[in-house]
Amino acid sequence: MTLDLIRGGTVYSLDDGTYCKWIGDDGWGIAPLHRLTERGPLQHGDTDRGFRLDPRIGQLALIILADTEDEMYTARATLLGLFAPAETLALRWTLPGRTRQIDVHLVSGMTMSSTERGVWAQKVAVTLRAPDPTFYDPAGKAVTFGLGGGGDALEVPLEVPMVVGASVIDSSTVVDNDGNWLSYPHLIRITGPIEDVMITNETTGEALSFDGVTIAAGDHYDLDLRYGHKTVVDSTGANKIADLTGDSDLATWHLEPGANSIRVTGLSATEATRVDINFFERYLGI
Repeated sequence: MTLDLIRGGTVYSLDDGTYCKWIGDDGWGIAPLHRLTERGPLQHGDTDRGFRLDPRIGQLALIILADTEDEMYTARATLLGLFAPAETLALRWTLPGRTRQIDVHLVSGMTMSSTERGVWAQKVAVTLRAPDPTFYDPAGKAVTFGLGGGGDALEVPLEVPMVVGASVIDSSTVVDNDGNWLSYPHLIRITGPIEDVMITNETTGEALSFDGVTIAAGDHYDLDLRYGHKTVVDSTGANKIADLTGDSDLATWHLEPGANSIRVTGLSATEATRVDINFFERYLGI
């Protein structure tokens, strides 16, 4: 198992001794949550109405090991810079057969206490907060659909498109979300020409409908369904959220853990028409 810090797209090892060694952690198991309850005026106890996940607070214990005082203070300065709170960071655990990543911000720690200092060694405690408490597989997935009456799903690396080549698209396939938590796609790209496109998760009953809308050749619509985003823009960046029908499920459209039956329909498609659904499999903890 290895642990890396990702800052500004650059990966820094936290356990190979270049900057430090990873010696402990806490708070990275199941995501924290709270129960939703209600209670009537004459009710004993209460009624459970489900739950919501809470932001995660996790800790890391690191140690700097150096051969000289100068090396120790150089490593300290580097580590302080890596965890500086100016931007979102990511932690990546690489385990046998799997990779798990989570986005975090620095909360506290990095005090470099003298009580935790030895001969050219310094123990470092770091506290981090993850607004989204779930982990994800950073490899990501994209889904390609068959045409007409459906077909086999093909799960391929991120950014590989679905290319269709018929005037009418009516395609259903099973998309497997192998994570143990629901996933909101971070990119659904619909590339024209296409009319009246609809993307339906028949497993959840949620749909995204552009009924009455034509996406022209050379144009595309990008949908970001993550919480805190929920956007629809065209190729120029113009807001197209009003092109969704009023009964579309922009706020809730997601992939459940396990098998999801996804259907894509549309008219006036050509060989240039493309539909990409890109998502990360998410996990409650490691």
